[in-house]
Amino acid sequence: MHRIIVSGALALLCLPPASAAGDLASPAAARPSVTLQALVRSTLASHESMERARSAIRRADADVRLTASALLPRLDLNGTYTRYQNQVAFEFSPGQSFVLQPLADWNYSADLKQTLFYGLRDWRARDVARVERETALIERTTTAADLALRVSQSFFDAVAAEQRLAVRRTALKQALSQLRVAKRRFQVGELTSADVARWTARASAEEQEVVTSQGALELAQRRLARLAGLDELGPLAPPTTVPAPEGTTAELERRALMERPEMLVLEKRFRAARLMIKVEKGAWLPELDAHAQYYAQRADFPSRDWMSVSLTLRVPIYDGGVAAARVARAKEDLIDVEVMRREMDKAIRDQVESATISHRTAAAVLEAAEKRRTAAREAYRQVERAYAVGEATVTDLLTATTELTDAKTAVVIAHWQRELQAIALRHAVGQAPVPGVALPTPGGDAGNAEDRPERPTPDEPAMRSEP
Repeated sequence: MHRIIVSGALALLCLPPASAAGDLASPAAARPSVTLQALVRSTLASHESMERARSAIRRADADVRLTASALLPRLDLNGTYTRYQNQVAFEFSPGQSFVLQPLADWNYSADLKQTLFYGLRDWRARDVARVERETALIERTTTAADLALRVSQSFFDAVAAEQRLAVRRTALKQALSQLRVAKRRFQVGELTSADVARWTARASAEEQEVVTSQGALELAQRRLARLAGLDELGPLAPPTTVPAPEGTTAELERRALMERPEMLVLEKRFRAARLMIKVEKGAWLPELDAHAQYYAQRADFPSRDWMSVSLTLRVPIYDGGVAAARVARAKEDLIDVEVMRREMDKAIRDQVESATISHRTAAAVLEAAEKRRTAAREAYRQVERAYAVGEATVTDLLTATTELTDAKTAVVIAHWQRELQAIALRHAVGQAPVPGVALPTPGGDAGNAEDRPERPTPDEPAMRSEP
């Protein structure tokens, strides 16, 4: 049994450092650090949801032009060439005739049409299209804010995984160091083979944790790179402390109801729904069109060319109830938007309350975790000193080591949870989730270069903040 334990310990000690701690960061060390801001910009420039949002704006622009075209006159040129089997002529007297139908006939006309009054439906349809374009611009801002929050979550998951791996590597080094000490003390008779076995098991457990942490870090980094549209990531640069919005819960709720893009979208949709009621009511109003035409032909009858101007008035009398049904449906659409607005009001209030409580809780958890880490360090220091002089057992030192490792891991998780909750609170209130990254504004132009930013290279200066 003695030989089995010693050989197992030697096998662990002979592992190369790269195998025990992982060789994940060595190629990335030469690459520049990747900041959260750079990842958010890259995501906003490359993600499919942003491309759909930009497409919706361009589609809304096309709808505005389409509805505006109904207000403009239409000019058509028409021409016809006809060849008949026989020529038809009317003879007045011998040698004098009047051609009614030439053998080869042609005619052309220029027609100018203008709608003078269409129940104001065309004007209001244009107004609806403009409101829809404003809605598309605001929804682009909403999409960008949601993406920034998603990137932040993935970023902090990767940063936490990276720092958990560092904690586990440190714990593995400590376990291997204590294993070497236990072997030497066993050789001089100060410890038993069971004590060596405990440290061997501890070192094996820490090696398993390192391997597991490496896998979690690799998965988190790949997910983050895929979200940002990058092939691979360099070393992550944790951001500085994210400032959370200040104020009471009630003040933050009022602010969110004024600044959240979702509320602005519902306001625009409410306007559009009211305009649609007026559009449908326009079917009950009369319609007036003007038509000017110049006509020319080869035949002499009735004349070779002429001009005409006509006005056409149509007064709807009975349409089988179609207009009334459309007005009723438009009114129900307005009621539906009003209900959605009340639901959104409640949802935003709930989000702000939840984010405020979560941020306050995360800050308290971080404070408690830091106190726990300080106490665990002191306990480990004292137990290790007592163990060195034989006043503490191997079990006591193993327990203190486990508690210190768990306390360090808890601080890592709590630190980045607090930062993530601050970002979530900024998102809930309506601020830009990530400081330093401006979101697309509703006043932007879908065709401008700013709406299609170049994908940035993540080579910005690192902003580090050690937990």
